[in-house]
This record gives sequence, C-alpha cells and structure tokens, in this order.
Amino acid sequence: MRTLAAILLLPALCAIGASAQSLQVLNAASFLANEALTPGTIISIFGYRIATETAEAGSPQNLPTTLGGVTVKIGNTPLALFYTSPNQVNALIGTNVAPGSYQLTLTSPVGTFSTPVTISAAAAPGVFSIFGTGTRDGAVLNAITFSPGPFTVTTHGAPTYLSIYVTGLNLSAAPTVTIGGTPVNVTFYGNAPCCSGLQQINVELPPSLAGAGRVEVAVTAGGMVSNVVEIVILPSPGQGAFPPQAENTPRARELADVAWIPGTHMALITDEEDDVVRVADLDARKITNVIDLPSGSGPNAVAVNAAGTIAAVTERDDASVALIDLATGTVTAQIPTGGGPSAVAFYNNLAVVANEDSNTVSIIDVTVPQLTATIQVARAPRGIDIDPSTGIAYVASEDAGAIVEVDLTSLAVKTQVALGVNSRPKAIALLPALGYALVVEPSDAGGDSIVAVNLSNGNIQTTGFQVAAAGNNDLVVSGNFVYFADQTGSSVTVAKAGVNNNQFTLTTESQVPVGLGPRSLAVDTLDNFLLVTNEGDGTLALLNLSTLQVAGTIDAVKAQGESQGEDDHHDRGEAGNQPLVTAVQPASIQPGQTVNLTINGRNLQGATGVDFLASANGNAQGNGDTNERRRHSDHNGHGPFTNADPDVTVTGIQVSPDGTQLTAVVTVSVADTPGPRVVTVLTPNGESNPNASPHDTVAIGGTAPSNQGGNGNGGQDH
Repeated sequence: MRTLAAILLLPALCAIGASAQSLQVLNAASFLANEALTPGTIISIFGYRIATETAEAGSPQNLPTTLGGVTVKIGNTPLALFYTSPNQVNALIGTNVAPGSYQLTLTSPVGTFSTPVTISAAAAPGVFSIFGTGTRDGAVLNAITFSPGPFTVTTHGAPTYLSIYVTGLNLSAAPTVTIGGTPVNVTFYGNAPCCSGLQQINVELPPSLAGAGRVEVAVTAGGMVSNVVEIVILPSPGQGAFPPQAENTPRARELADVAWIPGTHMALITDEEDDVVRVADLDARKITNVIDLPSGSGPNAVAVNAAGTIAAVTERDDASVALIDLATGTVTAQIPTGGGPSAVAFYNNLAVVANEDSNTVSIIDVTVPQLTATIQVARAPRGIDIDPSTGIAYVASEDAGAIVEVDLTSLAVKTQVALGVNSRPKAIALLPALGYALVVEPSDAGGDSIVAVNLSNGNIQTTGFQVAAAGNNDLVVSGNFVYFADQTGSSVTVAKAGVNNNQFTLTTESQVPVGLGPRSLAVDTLDNFLLVTNEGDGTLALLNLSTLQVAGTIDAVKAQGESQGEDDHHDRGEAGNQPLVTAVQPASIQPGQTVNLTINGRNLQGATGVDFLASANGNAQGNGDTNERRRHSDHNGHGPFTNADPDVTVTGIQVSPDGTQLTAVVTVSVADTPGPRVVTVLTPNGESNPNASPHDTVAIGGTAPSNQGGNGNGGQDH
C-alpha cells in the first residue's frame, strides 16, 4: 500500500490542463486556485514540459529548494520542493511568505516560467484524497488502527476516531468538520508529524452515523469550507439486514445508484464494490439478473434512455462509461471519459456524463457508440439534470460552488451561476413546470440548505427549507413534488414545491422511514413508486407515492438463486454475461517461445486483454476478493489480478463476431518460471473466472497437467 506521504504529496492523478506558457498554481489537496493559497500550504504547479526529469525529495520533512534541476520562487523567496516532473511540481509555500500578490517563477533546465499568484491571509483548507484528485475517497485513516476505510462507528468496542489530512489549515482556531452533514467532535488539530505543510484533524464518529454508507466530509476553518471528499460508514456488526462481518471490515457489496427502466416493472441497481449491475423485478420483489462489469471499475451512477433499451453506467474507478443492451443484458461498449465519472443523464441518444476528477462533461452518442465531445466545466462536477425541451444540461460543480449550463446542441458552456464561495452542491433536479432547479448540499451543517435557482434569470433563492435529517444525498422530482434522501436519517422527506409572489417555496408533506443509509432515488411512473437504495442494509425500498408508505423492499445484494445476500463476490461468477473459457490451445508453452494462442468459450467479445495467472493448489493465487486486488493493484480497474505473470506478453488479440473464439500471439520470456498458469480473458463484461480447471490452464515449461483441481466446467468453479 502507498505510504501516507506518497498518497498526499506526490503527483496528482487528475488531468489539470496547463501549458508551459500558462502555469496553474493550485492547492495540492483541493486543486483550487488563488483563494486556497496561504502561507504554509502545499501547492501543485502544472504546466507542459516545465522540467526534464522526475524526482522526489528524500524526506517530506527535510525538503530541498532545488530538486531535479528545478527551483521555484514566490517573489524572491525560494520554496521547498517535494516533487518534480515534466508536467507537475509540488512545493511548499513557506510561512515566511507574507500575504499579497506575487510573481511565481519556476526555473529548470528547460527554461524559466512565471505566473502571478495571490497569497491570502486565510483560505479554505484543502483536504487530501487517496487518488490525488481532491475528490472521491478522502485521505482519512482510523486514528486507532491507522487503517483506511470503510469505517464503523466503534473500534474495539469504543468510539472510532478518524484522522483527516489537510493542507492550508488555519491553526489559530479550532476547525469544524461535518461528516454526512453531521457536525462531529474535533479532538485534535495541528501539524502532522510526518510531513512539512501537512496538518491533521482528529474527529470522533458519533453513533448516529452508523450505516450511513458513502457520505461527504468537509472541513470549515476561518469561515471557509474545504473541498469535499468521501468516506464509507458501515453498519455496526449485527446492525441492519446486511451487516459487516466485524468492525471496520470492508463488505464485498455496496449499493450505489438506481434507475427505473421506462415502460417496465424493472429497475437497475449499481454495486460499486461488487462491480455489477443488478436487475430488480419490482413485481416479484427480487433480483432476477446480474450484469458483470470489469472488476475494479467501481460502477456508480446509472441512467436509462427513454426507450428503455440502453443503460449507461459510470465506472468511477475506471474513467469510463459502460453501455448495456438491456435486451441481452450485456455490455456492448466501454467509452473512455474524463477521470471519476460520477453522474450521467440521457438527452435523446446522448449520454451526458459529469467527470468529477477532471472537471469535464463527456458527451457520448450511444447509437454509434462513441465519445463526441469533452467540455470543460467548473471544479468537481458532481450532479447533472437535463431540460429536454431546451437541450440544456445543468451541472452542479461541487467544489466550485456553481451550476454550469451546457448547451447540448452547440456542445458548449452557455453560462455559469455562482451559488456562493462556501456552497458545495451535489445533486441537482429540475422542476420545468415551475422554471426552477433545486440543488442539495449534503455537507451543509446548517440543516442541508436547499437552494433554488430561477432558470430564466439565474437568480438564487434560499428556500429556508430543511430536511428532517442531515446528509441529504440525493433528490428527485415528480410533478411538483420533491423527494429527498435523508442519508443519515434512514428516511425520505417528501415536499411540495410551488411559487408564491415570485418566491420559490417548499412545504413538507411527510417523512417516511425507508431503511438504513438511503443513498439514491428514482421514480417509477408505471408503478407509482419511489425507488430508494439503502446502502446500509443492502435493500431497495419501494415507496408508494399515493399512500407515502413503503409498499415493499427487495434484498438488493441477493442475486437470484442465492440463499441469502452473500458478503462476497460469488454472484459475479453467476452473471450470464461473464466471459467463459472452455478450451485453450496450446496446452503448454516453453520459456522463450512465441506461439499462436486460441481460446474457445463464450462472451469473449470486446476482449481487451488476456492474463496468465500463476496458480497454486488448483486456484489462481489471490483470487478470493476481487476488490481487495483492485485496491492494491497498479492497473486499477481493467484486469484485477496482481499475480498476472509479467513474463508472458499477449498481443494481436482478435475475437470472432459471435464471441466464441479468441486468437492472439503469446510470447513467454526465457526467464519465466515453469508451472501452471490459469488463462483469463478481460472484457467489458468482466473477466473469465480465475479458478483453475483442465479447460483454462496452460503449462509454462514441461507438460500440461491433466487436471488442475477444476470441476470440468470450463473454469466456472464456484
């Protein structure tokens, strides 16, 4: 696992566009600009070919002022350096730099580059994320065990304390921290012992957050709000219908989003840990199908076109969108997007995707299918809704505190509405009949302020409306009714919208308990249901919109045929779209050989890779928890297996149109170690099963064994 210093201080993984002629200087945690730079802040300087080599400081505590031939000055003051590369330099603004306007100058063997910067006396602190993006999963550790999340509210039977890592924190007064919109007790704040410029905030998790699921973390200091990151808070052991096995123990299945399939009694549910989409029969009250996605893809948001024929699923950890043919239940394409795609909506044949990490919107024509445009928007786009009558997409950019209007006809930004420097909007929904957009702010400690924006003039109105519980994570609209997911309150708040004397109004109609950790909402107009994914207890609640009563629940982590929702990845192997290997030729390959490989099976279409996995005792090593492999794998996303043989190279992959045969060229290094290898095929529909059998095993050196412990089912040993 990467060290804390490496996670926090080395290169960003998000794409920041800059040229050598126009440097960007950003807070290294939040990637916000001048308003986030203060004395003592770690910064990232982005450009193009601004240095000649990559270099890291030997210690994050004792930093040089020259590194890799690079020096950086603010005014005449040299800055200490953490990291240099041709496109990024990380540095520390010294506490001896007074607030004011300066010229930042970077000198390297390439040349000298400069840009104006403003150093503020006080600014929003930047919270680090484990991806180096300032978004998604925060750099947050259990302060007792020093382990990353997910977390339970107790550790060893006592309250859990978390350590949150930031830079640019004003230490003159105690910061405030909200988790899921709930203010939490700050027990410590100060400089972190490991690294210059790094601060640490310790907080106590309250019992009320148990089972809340994926929630937001925000830090406020000096009246200014940080960027937003996320953590997952599990139920306590024994709590809810789908509890973890023990404290602070990851579950293999975590529900994310839900979408209704128009004209049917069916819905789609994404599982971000199991890397599947489950199909729910709302009449039969059960999961009837599982659709595999590539292991490690982290499916998050899902949307279905108006015809009910195509679904688009954002693969948040794989920077892509999967397109699913709902007639066959198969992935027909994976379209690369910007980093961290986190929201998607349809406009005719276009899937419009908000990419949280790269500050872009991707436009995908699903009929081709292909990416047709990438549009730059404000920082951390997180929610999206589209007015079908105008073709305008409204994008909630969370860390920018803004709504960006994107014209889907001209494929350009139309305008941007600033909601306020401390606004952190996430979900957005339109009320076209009233001419307003509503946004929710899950990190608002003041009761989840709901902001209304007049679509005709951009005027902003605070509604004064407060949902019943903190952590409002999602909202949907049906007619003039608005439904809010009260994520930390295990309920849905129902409100009626109206306009009175040009003032937007919301009136509470009901608060309905729905389950533990309600995370996402969708409206089923055929059955008149509000669909609610409860991440905490793994259920889908069906709220009758006429009676405002829960008409039933579905065990949404339980696949058809399972005796109960298992806390493992067993259902991935039961998916009908999973690739299957039934035969591999040749059966043995000698070190130093190059051979033509033939794989027979099914669902091999779109294969992007073939792995040869080292096996032991008839099973590929480490083939238990796919997502554990994902978290510790350098090729995060496509190809989950950390034990893929590095001495085997596969090129020239071709697949028959019906997906039953794959051919490729395989070269085995002369230095490869003899032994059996399990051959797995990587596709947009997931990976073939890594369990060894006579049908999917090749011997490197020697003779292929007649049986590798499989059950004769083509490697589908479950």
